[in-house]
Amino acid sequence: MYSITAVILALAVGGHAISPRESNSLGESLGIKPDSMISYDGIYFGWAPNYSPQVTLADLNEATGQKGATYNVYSQITQDNVDSNSYDGNDQYNVDDIISSGAVLIASLMPTVDWTDITEELCNSVADYFKTTFTSKNVTVWLRYAHEMNYYADPSVDTYPGGRDYSAFLTTWKSMHAATHPNPLIHMFWSPNENTTSEPVAPWWPGEDYVDIVGMDYYPDASDLPDFATAYGDFYDTYAKGYSLPFAIAETGTQLGSGAATVAQKQQWLKSIINPAAGLGDYDEFYVSCTWFEYGPPTNEVDFYIVYGQTEAVVEETISNTESGV
Repeated sequence: MYSITAVILALAVGGHAISPRESNSLGESLGIKPDSMISYDGIYFGWAPNYSPQVTLADLNEATGQKGATYNVYSQITQDNVDSNSYDGNDQYNVDDIISSGAVLIASLMPTVDWTDITEELCNSVADYFKTTFTSKNVTVWLRYAHEMNYYADPSVDTYPGGRDYSAFLTTWKSMHAATHPNPLIHMFWSPNENTTSEPVAPWWPGEDYVDIVGMDYYPDASDLPDFATAYGDFYDTYAKGYSLPFAIAETGTQLGSGAATVAQKQQWLKSIINPAAGLGDYDEFYVSCTWFEYGPPTNEVDFYIVYGQTEAVVEETISNTESGV
C-alpha cells in the first residue's frame, strides 16, 4: 500500500473536468458522509474489503487519498445464534476500523439457518447489537438482510437452508424490519442477485413499506461487459424508480470465466457503473452509491482488486473515475 497524494493533487488541478454534481443529498439522507469518495456524477463509492489478509478501510483510504463511503461486511446468523436466541456479531466485524472510517456499514447478514428459526426475539437481538455497537457511535447501518436470497436459497447452492419458502422469508424480513425500524440509523436494504436466470426476484419482494433501499449484486463476465442499462435498467425501473426508493449497488466486480479479469476490463466495468461518459445514462435520480468487491486470494479464488496491492497507475485510473469522470 502507498499514499498517492501527488496523484490526487494532479487530478484535482490538472485540467480534468470537475463534477457538476459534487454531492448526493439522497445518499447523505441515508447516512453517507458528504466528504466521502464520490464519482463524476454524484455516485458515492465504497468497498467490501478483503478479510484474509485483512484489508481495512483505513488501508484503502490511505491508498486512494479519499474516504470510502460504504463498508460492506459479511456475517452469518448461525445455529448458535438460534440456540441462544441472540446475536452478538459473531466476531465478524472490525468494529474499530468501521467506526473510525466514518463510512456507512453495509451489514450483509446471512441466515444460514431455516427461515422459521429467525424469531422476533432474535431479530430484536440483531437490532440491539447494531444499536449498541454502531449506531450509538453515530455509524449508520444498511442492514442487507438475507442478501442474494434468490440465489443462496437455490437448493443446489443451499447457503440459505430455508430455501424458496417465500412466505417464511417475508415473515422474517418483516420481523427484522419491525425490530430495526424504531432506530433511524438502521435502514433495511433489499438486495437480490440479478445475475441468475433461474429464479426471479419478484416473489422475494417484501413491499415498499418494508424496504428503505434497493439494489442488486451483479458480476458480469469480462469478455462481454454490458452497459449500465443492460445490467441494472429493468431492476432500477421496477424497484427504485417504480417505488421512489434509493438504489445502491451493494457489491460488484468482474471476472473472466473462472479467472481474474484484466486490469483494463475491471476499469471498463468500473466506468460503466459510476461514470456517466461510459453509459450510466439517466439512472442517477435514485442511484446513491456503489460498493466494489475488493476481494482476492486466498480468501477468494479470483482477484477483483482495483486498489489493494495494485500499481500506482491502476489506482490512478480508479481515482480518475471517482474524481473527474475522465
